[in-house]
Amino acid sequence: MSYNKGSKALTAKVHAMYGRKLTRQNYRELVRKQSVNEVAAYLKQQTSYGPLLREVNENLIHRGQLENILKRDLFNQYMKVFHYVSSGEMEFYKFLIMRMEIDEILFCIRLLNANREEEYLLSLPSFFADHASFDLYGLAKVKNFDDLLKLLKPTQYYDILKKYDPSAGEKIDIIRIEIEFNKLYYSRIFEIIDRTFSGKVAEQVKNSFGMMIDLSNITSIIRLKKYFDAKRDYIEKLLLPFYFKVKPKELRAIMEANDANAAWLAACQTYYGTAFKKYDFEYIEKYSHQIMYHYHKQLLTFTDSAPVAVVSFLQLEDIEIKNIIHIIEGIRYGLAPSEIEKLLVGVED
Repeated sequence: MSYNKGSKALTAKVHAMYGRKLTRQNYRELVRKQSVNEVAAYLKQQTSYGPLLREVNENLIHRGQLENILKRDLFNQYMKVFHYVSSGEMEFYKFLIMRMEIDEILFCIRLLNANREEEYLLSLPSFFADHASFDLYGLAKVKNFDDLLKLLKPTQYYDILKKYDPSAGEKIDIIRIEIEFNKLYYSRIFEIIDRTFSGKVAEQVKNSFGMMIDLSNITSIIRLKKYFDAKRDYIEKLLLPFYFKVKPKELRAIMEANDANAAWLAACQTYYGTAFKKYDFEYIEKYSHQIMYHYHKQLLTFTDSAPVAVVSFLQLEDIEIKNIIHIIEGIRYGLAPSEIEKLLVGVED
């Protein structure tokens, strides 16, 4: 299909936004801070996050507030995209909104299961309220599963949730709900890609989301084997039923491995083996993100396609936010700077 006249402008805008990312030197200095307040002060004074933190008192900020500010920054940049998008592509570009809706619902359910539902209001992302398909502030009023069902009845999430209405006194089956939500999310994305794009653009955008699925499945298998000695029949129910670079036969081999180390060796025989062989399975989450980082950085560097640029940029920005959160957590638990650096992705650039 032909692209709207704003496509080149959007691609240029995305490249400009990526130019404000944290540098290796920024990370070196951040890992040596002693508190969340010092991290906030550095971000405010020395990085492109300064304008976002201008009205914030870094001496009073806590971790939850800083995380929300970082997420708001990502969302604000994402919203700038819509000024350049044609009506024919608009449906695709709403994928982040659906992801955020799912994350907020799942967070609300976790609080319900922990009998801490009143805490939702403290972390509610108010910047997102006008864009959600349901009353986000309504989640702060949810006291039980019935309240949640009533709130979400008009949405695409209701049919999944109603299947998991717990019996009295039981916890909500958040694992199954999250799996089904993710199936819904990726199914909708691939349907929209097929309707909206074609050729190389469709292939690259699909590969981006497909890589997320592949690496998520591999990571889940290895974690389940490492921590729970899980077997194939149990694992298979928890995986996303989509296949891209990792074929069904290869995924079965990883699931049927005797332990986490054997599963890792089986994963090293897949498309991602060249990257995996550099590491060991102890840091599987980091190395999955490392693969995503290098793939999307290369895509963003060379693409002239707006959809590819936007997807790549959002993946890279999400990794940067995760890096900052890892730094905050590392400082909180008293880790040495060298140990915190081991948790970070893409800082060698």
